[in-house]
Amino acid sequence: MDKDTTKRFMSLVLLLSLLSGCGKKSDCEIPTRHVHKYTKEITDDITIEKYLDDEHLNNYGYQWNPDYIEITKDDEELYKLINSKGLFEGLNNWEYLYNEMASHHDYLMFYYEYYTTEIYTTTDDEGNITTHTQQVYHDGWHSNPYDSDNTGKTRLYHHRYYGYRVIYKDGKFKLEKSDAVDDVREIINDYPYFSEGCVEEVYEQFRFYKSELPFLSPEDFDTFNQPDLENKNLYTGKTRVK
Repeated sequence: MDKDTTKRFMSLVLLLSLLSGCGKKSDCEIPTRHVHKYTKEITDDITIEKYLDDEHLNNYGYQWNPDYIEITKDDEELYKLINSKGLFEGLNNWEYLYNEMASHHDYLMFYYEYYTTEIYTTTDDEGNITTHTQQVYHDGWHSNPYDSDNTGKTRLYHHRYYGYRVIYKDGKFKLEKSDAVDDVREIINDYPYFSEGCVEEVYEQFRFYKSELPFLSPEDFDTFNQPDLENKNLYTGKTRVK
């Protein structure tokens, strides 16, 4: 194997190790059942932490930490289930969840439709060429309110958030997903586990005159409840999350 091939091979091995969560393990020799803290830096100010039943120094971008907690055999099954879905505890990662809510904003999309005339040719068995025309229909959604092909049909998109809780059913631990809510604090007590992608979009549809579209903004609508971003603490209304 030449040097270039060896270098490419080692790079591939490193990449696969990072993607698979494999690679070098820690020197941990704790004899009892336990889980280690793992952390992942999202930004300079925001880090996700969770406890994993693992000893690899890197687990899908999460870095091993010597801090640990001892667990029981039942806890071990619980952590395996949570880890299999890439979940973390919301209360321990409130900064990340708050940032998720703050980074998503309502936005508008506009429906367009138009026809184009397409020209194509065919050749028969005798080599005779025939020219054809056909009308082709185009439609879709985009963010341009000035497009002359807009129909006036408008959608207001909104983000909602969901979590998970663990239930014990039929002799097994299982995950149950929450309904999607406008503010994470509505569910963080009853559904304490979240994923990095705990967001889904919903929308309401409206119709306007085409001339009105350039003057619309999401703030003109009072359709969805917004998360309480002015309050960065773990409160829901007057009730503090315990």
